[in-house]
Amino acid sequence: MVHHCAASAQQGAAEALLRTVQHRLDLSCSSCVELSEEDQSDTLHLTAGDCRAVSTVLRRCRQETQLILQDCEVQDSGLDLLFPVLHTVILRASKAVLLQLVSLVPVNNERDTVGRAVSLCRALEGELDLSHSTLDQRACASLALILDFSEGLTELDLSHCQLTDQLLLTLSAQLHKAQVLDLSHNNLTDASTDLLLQLVSINPSIHTVLLFGNTIVDSTFLKRNKTFEIW
Repeated sequence: MVHHCAASAQQGAAEALLRTVQHRLDLSCSSCVELSEEDQSDTLHLTAGDCRAVSTVLRRCRQETQLILQDCEVQDSGLDLLFPVLHTVILRASKAVLLQLVSLVPVNNERDTVGRAVSLCRALEGELDLSHSTLDQRACASLALILDFSEGLTELDLSHCQLTDQLLLTLSAQLHKAQVLDLSHNNLTDASTDLLLQLVSINPSIHTVLLFGNTIVDSTFLKRNKTFEIW
């Protein structure tokens, strides 16, 4: 259906499809939207051609649409094609797809990089949940770039991400963008204590920082600050 509407010469075909699915374009394997005629497995594999068709359909619709990319695998080249329409959707993506999108934000052109960062933040509606994702230096650098251009971020969930003191340092300049910051169950040590205390002291916009399950031995000063929640 998506491919058919994208290829259709009829002006209203895309809008008619999205009205039919109540502006909820679900591209997970459980989707009732038929992406192609091929049999679907437990995980839907989206190619660049599939994403091009999705992008075309969304571009032809004037109303905001929820785009669901759960239990699916998407080629990087396909996600590249979705960035130009992300500002028109509410995105619900799996952690794997979301991490892919984060990593794809930086490109050679600075203007395009900023545009991708802003569009992704808008599509996520103020909540960025990367919990249970393994974040390396490259991913953290990309995430810092996204946070730099984000506005109105209420919650940033980086729990269970194997964050180290060094990776936290990479993110530190932009962590004030979130009101609630979940850093629980990572590999942070006492070496990050001063950084965290300074972060909340100069950024009153940060309401809560969760630090449960790290390897911080001396938490005395953190416990004195009501912003931190730590065992």
